[in-house]
Amino acid sequence: MTLEELAASLGLPSFVLLFAIALALALVVGLIILVPILLRVIEIANYAYSNSRIQVMSSRIIPEEKLREMIEASSLAEVVAALEPTDYSPYLHDMMEERSEAIERALNRHTADSYREVATMVPMNLKPILSVLLRKWDVYNIKLIFRGVYAERSPDEIRADLVPVGELAPSKISELAEARSLEELVSNLDGTPYTRLAESLQLFDQTRNLTVLEARLDNILYEDAWKDVTSKPIDENLLALKNYLATNIDVVNLKFLFRAKKDGLTSGSIEGYLVQGGGLPESLFKSILEVDTVDNVVAALEGTKYYQPVLGAVPEYESTGSVLPIELALDGFLVLVGKNISITQPFGIGPAIGYLSMKEMEIRNVRTLARGIEAGLSADEIRNLIMKVGS
Repeated sequence: MTLEELAASLGLPSFVLLFAIALALALVVGLIILVPILLRVIEIANYAYSNSRIQVMSSRIIPEEKLREMIEASSLAEVVAALEPTDYSPYLHDMMEERSEAIERALNRHTADSYREVATMVPMNLKPILSVLLRKWDVYNIKLIFRGVYAERSPDEIRADLVPVGELAPSKISELAEARSLEELVSNLDGTPYTRLAESLQLFDQTRNLTVLEARLDNILYEDAWKDVTSKPIDENLLALKNYLATNIDVVNLKFLFRAKKDGLTSGSIEGYLVQGGGLPESLFKSILEVDTVDNVVAALEGTKYYQPVLGAVPEYESTGSVLPIELALDGFLVLVGKNISITQPFGIGPAIGYLSMKEMEIRNVRTLARGIEAGLSADEIRNLIMKVGS
């Protein structure tokens, strides 16, 4: 008896029909299983291409031994010569004079191009995440404009120091640099995420202290970014950004608190400047607000991931009386977090976060040593101002 006859005798559809149905079901099940895998493979392939390029850029970060050699330079000419074999070389050729300001402007142009290059590399679905990191440069530029207007510098002088990257349009940044008073500058921010800065103008008028406006800018930047990140469905990329952003917020808050306690400010006068969000519990900040000294703030951090980095900077704080060593330790820890994310999240936003955090540290260190050499500081004095990964 054939299979067709057997199927007919049992009142079943023909064998051919059964085979066709079984094959169709197998194909459907196969597609259900394979399509997500194929999509993931394609996604990883896209990440692998972009992130391999970012890894190449990361490999060109100035190594610590090279930075140590630059610290020993006796002139800015030696610093420029040391930068010639690096990615900064093309940007140094336009320098009209060897001054720290000229070097900084070359660094800023390179920074802008680095961010643009990374933005073109990351897959389309990661661009909204990258935009959160770009906002930091809007705030950086607005702070530079604040200081320039306060010091009565010309618009052209202010523009020369700006980093042309961020979410605000270049035309808007140029317009802001035209302001001739801080009130006009704040007014020109109307329609941007920084409109709320107007709320701090009255306090600035009372104190004439730019820190009031700059701290408010940080509040707006990080609180808006935190709301943005925490309002979206979390995937592995957004989780990596959330972890990095949480550390940023914690570091901003802790640096502010250390400075405030060093200056003897009361809890009532500083509480409003803390950024909401981050990884540390609100209860910890409330307890820190009640303590009086830097040492007590350090003690309150015991049990958190910030305790060991800060504790390692305490001896230098005690010998100098400056909280700068503690701030450098916190900034170094932030870079370490970014670097670790690049390792643990290799197929996604991780390498971009790691590279950009390392690049910011490099820019800051080269700027610091150039200023120090121009000011006649010793190598040891400059070395104490340099930020290190995980310091």
